[in-house]
This record gives sequence, structure tokens and C-alpha cells, in this order.
Amino acid sequence: MIKVTVIAGTPVDTQMGVDFIRRKNSSFEKPVAEPRYRPVSENCDDQVRFQYSDADTKRRRIDEIFDSEIEEGVRDFFIYCNSLSGAFDFDSYAADKSEETGCSIRIYTPLQIYRDLGQRFERIGVVAANNLSAHNIEENLLLTNDDLYVIGSGNMAVVRSIEEGIEPEEIIRRCGLGHMIEYMKACGCEALLLGCTHFPYLRKELDKICSLEIIDPADEMFAGMLRANGIDF
Repeated sequence: MIKVTVIAGTPVDTQMGVDFIRRKNSSFEKPVAEPRYRPVSENCDDQVRFQYSDADTKRRRIDEIFDSEIEEGVRDFFIYCNSLSGAFDFDSYAADKSEETGCSIRIYTPLQIYRDLGQRFERIGVVAANNLSAHNIEENLLLTNDDLYVIGSGNMAVVRSIEEGIEPEEIIRRCGLGHMIEYMKACGCEALLLGCTHFPYLRKELDKICSLEIIDPADEMFAGMLRANGIDF
């Protein structure tokens, strides 16, 4: 069984990541992954401050998490947070940590999936937690298609509402997500990318009002982890 540490911005989305992996386990005869829970921050506001902090501050916190988990035998890390994956260079960090520890450290992030998505579309809408995240998602989408047209939105009010447990239909109404989707459709978008791991909380209600293809990168992250560990699926 893969021992995998789920790292996200707050306790809520970290637990969402743990729950996601547990649901995925149910597709197999026996569980393939044992998720571990490690949030970076205590709440949304602390997470935003962390993302905008200097490189040394971010590195210290990430080292603190990784070093303790590696001591426990973890080699796979699931970054279940779009904005966090855009605020820290986990690709370079994986290489550095592997060399430092002599272990093969594997890190799975949403941004890795976005680089492949750019090839599939000509116009895509992105809804993210904040504009730093939207910016980093756009950069990664454009890496494989510099002609891609991206319409992006960053809105922490959606994330805070999800953390508060407000019903999805009410969040969509309060935050004007239906209007945002209509705007993206009017701009010719072919798909709506959920650029925050909180947002699958809204998925069933979004499916009712959105005729665009809705993309959640977590499924491909999980598949990539299985492939990296030689597990057939």
C-alpha cells in the first residue's frame, strides 16, 4: 500500500484530500493508498499570508512537514491545493529533497496536470481561490499551448464559504458563479477548470447550471501516483 501524505492549505481542504483518496480506494478490491493528514496553515487567512510570504519562510514550513513525514517512511506527497502548488516550486523541491535524503521523493500537484490540459483546448475558463493561483494556473496551461486563451477568476469568498459549510447552491448564488460561467461561455470558453481543491464541493450544483466541460485535476493526480508506484488500474 502507498503511504501518501496529503498536504493542503487548511485543515478543511487537507481533510477533503484525505477523503478523496479514501473514496478512490473503494474502487479497488483492497485499499491501494494510506492517506496521511498535514495542513500547512490553520485557516484561510493564514494560508494566504503563507502563500505571499518570502521564499525562506515557505521553505522552512515545507521542510518541517516533509522531514517529519519522510522519517515516517513516506515517499509520496499529494498536494491537494491549487494555490499552494502555485506558491511553491514543488517540482524542484522533489529533486532537491531526493538528493538530500537519498530517497526517491515523488510529489503530485495540480499544476503538473494543467501543463497537459493546455493542449486540449483553445479557450478555457479558470476559477481559482485567489489571483496568485489563477496566474500560476494560466502560466502552466500556456507552457504547452501559448495560443490558449484563458479567462480567469480568483475569489477567496467562495473558499471561505465552503470552509464555513454553507450549502453549495447558496454559495453559487451569493458569489455570482452562475453569472461568471455565462461570461466565460460568452467569451468562447470550451471548459471550466476548477482551480481550487475546495471547489468539487460545488460540483453537483455546478453541473446543473454549467454546460461547459468541468475539469477537476485530482483524478489525474491520483492516476499519476498509481503509475509511479507500478499499480495497474
